[in-house]
Amino acid sequence: MNLNSKQGTAGITALLVIAIVVAVNFLVGGLGFLNARIDLTEDRLYTLSNGTRNILNGLNQDEPVTIRYYVSTEDRVMPPVLKSHARTVQDLLLEFQKASSGKVILEKLAPNPNSEDEDKAREDDLQGMTVNQEGDNIYLGMAIQSAGKKEVLPFLNPNEETALEYNISRAIQKVSKTSKTVVGVMSAMPIMGSPMYPYQRQKGQEPWILVQRLRMDYEVRDIPIGSASIDSDVNVLVVVHPGDITEGAEYAIDQYLLKGGKVIALVDPQSWIAQAYSGQPNPMTGQPGSQINPSSDLPNLFKSWGIAYNKTSVVADVNYKSVMQGRQNPTALRLPKDALNKADRVTADLQSMLMMGAGSFDLQKKDGIEYTTLVTSSEASEMIDNTAAEKLRSQNLENFTPSGKKQLLAVRLSGKFKTAFPSGKPKGPAAPKEGGGAQEDANAPKSAEAPAAAAPVTVTTPAISVTPAPATAPTATTPAVSVTPATAPATATNEAPKDAAPAAPTDGTIVESSNTEGSVILFADADMMYDAFCVQQDPMTGGLVATNSNLPLILNSVEILSGGGDLLQVRSRASTQRPFTKMDELREDVEKDFRPILAQKQAEMDKIAQEMGPLRVKNGQLADPNQIKKLEELMKKQTSINKDIRNIKKDQSKDIDKTQSIITILNVFGVPLLVITVGLMLAIRRRVATAAI
Repeated sequence: MNLNSKQGTAGITALLVIAIVVAVNFLVGGLGFLNARIDLTEDRLYTLSNGTRNILNGLNQDEPVTIRYYVSTEDRVMPPVLKSHARTVQDLLLEFQKASSGKVILEKLAPNPNSEDEDKAREDDLQGMTVNQEGDNIYLGMAIQSAGKKEVLPFLNPNEETALEYNISRAIQKVSKTSKTVVGVMSAMPIMGSPMYPYQRQKGQEPWILVQRLRMDYEVRDIPIGSASIDSDVNVLVVVHPGDITEGAEYAIDQYLLKGGKVIALVDPQSWIAQAYSGQPNPMTGQPGSQINPSSDLPNLFKSWGIAYNKTSVVADVNYKSVMQGRQNPTALRLPKDALNKADRVTADLQSMLMMGAGSFDLQKKDGIEYTTLVTSSEASEMIDNTAAEKLRSQNLENFTPSGKKQLLAVRLSGKFKTAFPSGKPKGPAAPKEGGGAQEDANAPKSAEAPAAAAPVTVTTPAISVTPAPATAPTATTPAVSVTPATAPATATNEAPKDAAPAAPTDGTIVESSNTEGSVILFADADMMYDAFCVQQDPMTGGLVATNSNLPLILNSVEILSGGGDLLQVRSRASTQRPFTKMDELREDVEKDFRPILAQKQAEMDKIAQEMGPLRVKNGQLADPNQIKKLEELMKKQTSINKDIRNIKKDQSKDIDKTQSIITILNVFGVPLLVITVGLMLAIRRRVATAAI
């Protein structure tokens, strides 16, 4: 070949291009040199967050963090899907290394079968996965170490890719911290788990995933629901479903807050999980366990904090309803990103939430306290009583009138708090006052004694089909007593005015916080933290992965109140599943057109049923032939109305199917048609321009 010819020049150019591509690929891909990526994802999933950068900047230069990254490299054993994920992990680790300015040391090891690196992986407690009959294991994990502390990520699941940065950042922060935060957990439900009972051959109940995740970063301390005081070294107190809480325990929370403690409380007007726990047998004795009130409240504290809450009412939302037990249930709220406060650090980067039978807060603001809304329903919502909410587990929603306002599902309070017990410590165990906060609730149970701790139980599935359990104690009825006071001189001057402020307590009660840094975060649902409603089992590893932002939300809250916050933006990426709410809104637009006529037909059915009641057979006979004739007429009318209802529902289903079909067609053909149209327009424009020349 003549090198001076055109063919020779083209050949040399092609060889040079190939050589350059190979060299660049080796430098960037193999060695990570100048490894750069462009992150085009909506939430910047592959760009280090500011929280991660803050953690890296805070590392001690004299005590660097070493990351030993183990990944099997033999094609014979390594599946392609894991090889691709391993490349992603390595790219992210290189980002960590570059952002740390030398404070993170990255070591890559190849623990292939029967190698020295495999022995090192086992020493670092990595989890090998057997891939063939020869017993060969593959590894994909890392050990993160600084000084004498070590954290291990035993296996990096590809299905948890969006949680990868959080897991690495959390481990780096954990090995570099010198002290540990204490988180107290108080609940009427056994969320801390139960011990094993070897003599009865009963397996103990695992703690809720919330407790397990808290233990990864904090010292978690169990605070009994009837505690009279809370240790001062508890940095954050998490109260989950305080069913039948006593005034003494409320007083303990009150004083803990005023001393500078931080409180996160999850109350629930209708806890499905409490219903499931109630009455389950005690593994030790085999006897039925204690009952847990399905409704919870903090009446004295709420009133003091300016929170109105009715524990007999549940939020129903037709825009945010989700499927539960095979049917659409408007009290099972699938809350999208739009329902979360985008401006608050706790919720800013979260994606979606799931709440079951949630209540609602109203604000009656108190001086010195600032209120920040965190989570709300849509405007297509209303409050329904607990009985009606219970029926929705097996019946469809019929009568519904949207309130036109968003219900407040979670709120953050900050500022200077005053005591809920201005008269001092309650005298002995006392029943909770009726009502929630500033609203009265005549159905609240009363108990003369603090409830016994819930018996250890084993619950394997969420409580979505059980009937409500009774409260711990029956409602006490106090007879009204009229007392006529003894005759006293009309000029008596030693009587205090009725509206006089109570005397200052002399028992050491703190009446207000010493600074304006008090913090409380409230949620109107406790079931949201049950495992089945926030995580699911991964089919590959058997581990638990987040299905929504419920768990990140509580972890964010704990971190914020404990003085941290660097992991917030990272943790919020742990879930990429987002609810498709647009179809639910379109479905609701169709259903609301049919709902009035369905309600009318149902009312006619109810009326006929009432008329038929007295006419039905008694003792096997009908005495009056006229009654027989009228009963037959009513039965025919009932059949006719049932037919009308079926036809109406068919028409409704047709309209819904039509709407879904339109959406599907637009999704499938809309974008291609748009591309074709733009292409034709550009082609026509080019031809016109060419013709003009």
